[in-house]
Amino acid sequence: MKISKSSAYALHAVMYMVRHRTQLPVASETIAKAEGIPAGYLSKILQKLTRAGLIKAVRGKKRGYIFARQPGEISMSELLETIEDGPLFNDCLLRHCECGGTPQNCHIYSRWISATKSINELFDETSLETAAWNHPEHRFDSLPDVVNTKNIKCLKNKKRI
Repeated sequence: MKISKSSAYALHAVMYMVRHRTQLPVASETIAKAEGIPAGYLSKILQKLTRAGLIKAVRGKKRGYIFARQPGEISMSELLETIEDGPLFNDCLLRHCECGGTPQNCHIYSRWISATKSINELFDETSLETAAWNHPEHRFDSLPDVVNTKNIKCLKNKKRI
């Protein structure tokens, strides 16, 4: 499976928003600079996320983006399927063969369905909040309190088993 550059940028952008939740709304230019994403490209991604109802655009003096829902309630699946315009795995790996592609008559298709089901479940169970705070560069002992993040120890480079 290869995730598009747009999906990777979207994930980095929302993880930035999670980690800086007390500073929202945040301008797309700020996210782009912090995450190394081309600003014009990111603007289009954020518009797509806004149309999908994952984030909201705030107008006025404090313009920028905020979450439309709590990031703990938004799954990685929802984010990725929004950017990819549909399910990540809705097709047979060998879609060009003549077997008819059912789990009953094709061993490879059966294995593909099983493997992709596990990946989909993982993405469904992983919220944007969990993804953001468990990223190796931003891993903490426990999820930070949104209101008070002063006493958090970073576990950079600590391996998790």
